[in-house]
Amino acid sequence: MPEKAKDNVVKAVGNLARFARESSAKVAEQAADVKEAAADTVERFATKKADPYTEAIADYNDAFTSMSEKGVALLGQRDRSTDLIGFIELLVNSVANTPKSFDADFEQIAAARSEFLDAEEFARRDLDAARRSALGVGAGLTTGAAIASLAPTAALWVATTFGAASTGTAISTLSGVAATNAALAWLGGGTLAAGGGGAAAGGALLALAGPVGWTIAGAGLLASIALFTKKKLENREALEEALTAVKANTAMVRGMDAEIGDLLTRTTSIRASLAKTYGEALSTYGRDYLSLTSPEQSQLIALVNNTKSCAALLGTRLERSVDGA
Repeated sequence: MPEKAKDNVVKAVGNLARFARESSAKVAEQAADVKEAAADTVERFATKKADPYTEAIADYNDAFTSMSEKGVALLGQRDRSTDLIGFIELLVNSVANTPKSFDADFEQIAAARSEFLDAEEFARRDLDAARRSALGVGAGLTTGAAIASLAPTAALWVATTFGAASTGTAISTLSGVAATNAALAWLGGGTLAAGGGGAAAGGALLALAGPVGWTIAGAGLLASIALFTKKKLENREALEEALTAVKANTAMVRGMDAEIGDLLTRTTSIRASLAKTYGEALSTYGRDYLSLTSPEQSQLIALVNNTKSCAALLGTRLERSVDGA
């Protein structure tokens, strides 16, 4: 190759190398700029003050979910307990010449079991009635739609877990408009039932803060109502009042969650113990109490006593007034 051609090749290669180095430097510089910009963005997001209202709603939703799950689990354990009590009653009734005290014991047991099952039935009826009447008693479109979509299980665990409405009348013994009003009246001072607007946070938000409201609203619906209500707040004072209300409701939910958890633990434990005792006593089916051995008689006595304890838990209700006291 001629010398001149070689020089041209060397020069071209040198130019390409220099271009590559310069391009690489520019890319590296641009990458550094992008990285720095990204870091600035992350830092801005990290240092940006979180919205306390959104955090409060998220905290409420977390508390609600935990409480609702325990409530459904409690309902399941109680339903299984009522079935077990029925089997035990058949077993004891099959034994001849049992002590007279058994009759009195099973009157109490049957009454507690019937009361629980009646509460479930009332809840089913009330839910149907509430669905028909909610929009006609001033509950509003949002609450009416929420009641319409409420799962029966939610209504059942609430009706069998909580006590009386603000009037002192058991919610599960009411029906139709009365049931809807009683339920709504127990939700946050009765703002919706009275047709009032409640505190600055709005009637919808506060009214969906009590036991029945927890199941009517659900976590997602409450959040949407809260966000909607937030847009309606016109000043910092109103926002602070709403924030305080949400936090207070969250604290109440967590308190109820703990109480339901305790009741669930006790119910689960005694039902498991009762099931074990029942299995051990099956050998006495259809026999004469007077012909049973002393251990077998003691076994039946223990079975009846444990059944009484289990039935008593079926009637345990969590009492709360409208102000959560």
